[in-house]
Amino acid sequence: MLPYLLSKPRRSGGTLLSTLLDSKTDLLEHCNLTLLVRGEDKARVFDGKGLRTILFDDLEDTTEIQRIASNFDLIINTTPGGSVNSAAAFIRGLGNGKALTGHDVSYIHVKHPFKHPLPLLQRKASRVDIFFFMMQTSGTSNLADQPITNAYHEPRTFTDASPDLYPYLQHRNSLTPYAQRTTDLTVISTGLASGVKTYIIMPPTIYGTGTGFFNRLTIQAPTVMRSALHTGQVLQLGANDGDVECVQCEDLADLYILMARRVVREESEDMPSGERGIYFASTSRYTWGEFADGIAKALFEVGGIKTKEVKKVGLEEAAKEWTGGHQLLCELNFGSNFRTRPDTSRSLGWTPTRTKDDFDNHYLETAKLVMNTLK
Repeated sequence: MLPYLLSKPRRSGGTLLSTLLDSKTDLLEHCNLTLLVRGEDKARVFDGKGLRTILFDDLEDTTEIQRIASNFDLIINTTPGGSVNSAAAFIRGLGNGKALTGHDVSYIHVKHPFKHPLPLLQRKASRVDIFFFMMQTSGTSNLADQPITNAYHEPRTFTDASPDLYPYLQHRNSLTPYAQRTTDLTVISTGLASGVKTYIIMPPTIYGTGTGFFNRLTIQAPTVMRSALHTGQVLQLGANDGDVECVQCEDLADLYILMARRVVREESEDMPSGERGIYFASTSRYTWGEFADGIAKALFEVGGIKTKEVKKVGLEEAAKEWTGGHQLLCELNFGSNFRTRPDTSRSLGWTPTRTKDDFDNHYLETAKLVMNTLK
């Protein structure tokens, strides 16, 4: 079997890497770990821990990506959700390697709209080399509705056991092109054309303090917190108190490890891939009102703002504060509704342990970390 490749870690990717290194499973007994790293400073840190690294800066250098990927069996790609060209190049590279060796190859794609190292796994005789490339991921915003603009309403609760997810994503993207959905669809279609097994993990809001070597913050809550420290008050998008979901970052990392372990140990026969290879990772639900109130109380407690009152704003102002003016990205990630059931993920043996109480209690710790980054 050729090496396995895992993409570049940062937020959830960094936690995935640290969980992989600390894992009590026998995954690393069958693998060597390599990291695809951006920046010599990060490479030195990983090198100092005895990890093999490859410096790589340009996700648009698809020729080099294909060359690297052709030497590996498994790629866990945690790069940004909109990196469609690099995702396709990783898969084509795996396909090229498979054509040369005849061995099965696999690609795990984790999505979230904002960056992490990337893991590559490779087998040498009785061992597998893992390559980790640090970037970020994205998820269930691909399924989210648009109640602020009234562009799309979606009352359903989706299950990852449904055979209709792939055509649903195609339909939604035909109505409103969205970079993350486009990447997912490209991952699936390229995998089918290249003979590469693809697995897409779609987490909801990721929360908690990461365990990686560098950035330990997640996305949504820190983004709203930094904005509140700038404006003096926590903002909430519109009047929608939507029903959305979350997963703690270490629980999510456990799902990555579970799936990678099954692939490495050649126990993935019952793991759906391709058009059926979409996996959810939700554990608890919350509302945007609860989210804004939790942030306001936490920032007030640490002295970051002088009021616990939340200010409701329109899409244009919220997008300017949180997503660089990108209104679709803002609505899908800060003002939508989405509901999922990780039936397939749980059928594989995924058993997350964090509850809604953990989510409710994470605001204060996150607020302290965000304040510390400003010192």
